[in-house]
Amino acid sequence: MSISNFSLRTGDRGKAEQDLMMAIRKATSVEESAPKRKHVRTMILFTSDYKTSMPIWECMKAQPLRADEVQCYKAIISLHKVIREGHPVCIPEALTQTPFLEEIGRGMGGGAYAGWRNYSVLIRGYVNFLLAKLEYHRLHPDFNGMFEYEEYISLRGTNDPNEGYETIADLMSLQERLDEFQKLVFVNFQRVSNNECRISSLVPLVDESYGIYKFATRMLIAMHTRVDGAEHALEPLRTRFNAMHYGLRRFYFECSNLRYLTSLIAVPRLSQNPPNLMGNDGTPPPDRSQQDLNRSASTSVRAETPRIPSPKIDLEAERRAAEELRRKQEEERQQQ
Repeated sequence: MSISNFSLRTGDRGKAEQDLMMAIRKATSVEESAPKRKHVRTMILFTSDYKTSMPIWECMKAQPLRADEVQCYKAIISLHKVIREGHPVCIPEALTQTPFLEEIGRGMGGGAYAGWRNYSVLIRGYVNFLLAKLEYHRLHPDFNGMFEYEEYISLRGTNDPNEGYETIADLMSLQERLDEFQKLVFVNFQRVSNNECRISSLVPLVDESYGIYKFATRMLIAMHTRVDGAEHALEPLRTRFNAMHYGLRRFYFECSNLRYLTSLIAVPRLSQNPPNLMGNDGTPPPDRSQQDLNRSASTSVRAETPRIPSPKIDLEAERRAAEELRRKQEEERQQQ
């Protein structure tokens, strides 16, 4: 008998895996709703407690994801959050599961697996973004899932900005892939159905993009401080950073118009113009908590900035559709 069978946590792990399977089944239910945070949180905490995410992947493979497009999309949302927020081991383990992700993308890409609720294109787009994120982590293994600057510097053991050019260039390329996918989500909102599930996929995208933006800001400020001839040498990165700033500003503006989304997270608010990466006034963007505290103060600033056209989304129709769907689902449950 293996000595591992005498682990003091064997019993606890057995129950934890049962709870995990239950959480995954509920997070990937067929209802066209957002995966509940408590169920995703169970997955994330499991990775922290047991230093592995493999049971999550195995359980996901056991779900009938190819039979239902909503289940499949909710599974991808959940996996994205686990990769971002779970134990660091989640990233190298996820890299071993790219064939499974590719299979999901192909399986829901059309033909017999295409669903009538039009999630197929979103599934393909989300899988492509996740594969791009994992490829970035393969090329730059010192990053954690949330692109935290302090963690990166600690793991690298250096803050030499000369090493950062390719890192930032690749990171901006990843942000461009994220931008392509978030636009796809907005384009695929349905006016006659519940968009809660689609909107919920924007939550990790907002978090992901803001983590990338904060890291890029701090790294570029450091590089301009220490790199000789930075004004000329780093001009291509500044140009891409400025484009990223304006793109994110519009993305966050559109997200702020979605009441359901703002009930889940605090959407960042970026200044009208990008930070000065070369001057003393170039400072990292504020933390989300500071933005919440200063929300009233930012109202006057926001009023002075040029108006960005609102996305063409009928929020009242979205609310009525969601309420009607929940009412019908409740009637069906009572009849069963």
